[in-house]
Amino acid sequence: MDTEKACSAIRSLIRVRQLLGDALSPNGSLIPIDLLLAAFCAAPRSARSLTVKQLFAQLQHSDRAVRMHFNRLVGDGMLIAEAGAGDRRTKIVRLTSRGEKLLMRAASTLLQADEPATPAPRGKNQPLAKARKSASRR
Repeated sequence: MDTEKACSAIRSLIRVRQLLGDALSPNGSLIPIDLLLAAFCAAPRSARSLTVKQLFAQLQHSDRAVRMHFNRLVGDGMLIAEAGAGDRRTKIVRLTSRGEKLLMRAASTLLQADEPATPAPRGKNQPLAKARKSASRR
């Protein structure tokens, strides 16, 4: 991978992080992002349901921190926790349409990094590092 492509991918990650961070919480924690990603990818559109317990087990954060962010995401309308069909004590987790749209926007941003980019025009005396710096401000 060449340096320009790597820079483009990293800028896309930064934009996704900003997009998700702005939409999720003001404290900048990655836990809400991890929760949404795990809920989205765990059982997409399958018959198998993801329980709260299974979701929490996938994350390498403290249960207290995960629970706090999980409750915030439910309160913000990003996730739904509903009683399971067989055992009412089991809570099933689903993304809301709002949460799904947010992740789709993030995925779209990342996919744009894979598209071939046209090199930024540089002035005759403008070094490559300076061109990268001005491109990152856009």
